[in-house]
Amino acid sequence: MTDETQETKSLLTQAEKDQAVKAARTNDLRRLIAILFVIYGVIVTIVGIVAPNMNGADTNGIAINLRTGIIMLVIGILFEVWCRVKPLSADDIIASAEESARKAQVKHEGDKK
Repeated sequence: MTDETQETKSLLTQAEKDQAVKAARTNDLRRLIAILFVIYGVIVTIVGIVAPNMNGADTNGIAINLRTGIIMLVIGILFEVWCRVKPLSADDIIASAEESARKAQVKHEGDKK
């Protein structure tokens, strides 16, 4: 087999490609950031509602926890919307997965010798 035919031949099956795309989109960094912002936003918002004057003297009477919590919730929601509106490109994910498979195959062949 020549190098050209090896490069055109896919090392991954269609099921593996689909799995790689699903895993990459599930573990997208934007989604993880969105989850963290929403979790912390809920916590800080609850603290702002339950104890609104906790740091009143330090913040000149501004409900800083409530405002910050709401802003964090909005940022988390925006990150999730961004992740859904513009998902990672399947072509880029598959190309990266195939490159990793090629490197693993070369390493494995090198270990055999």
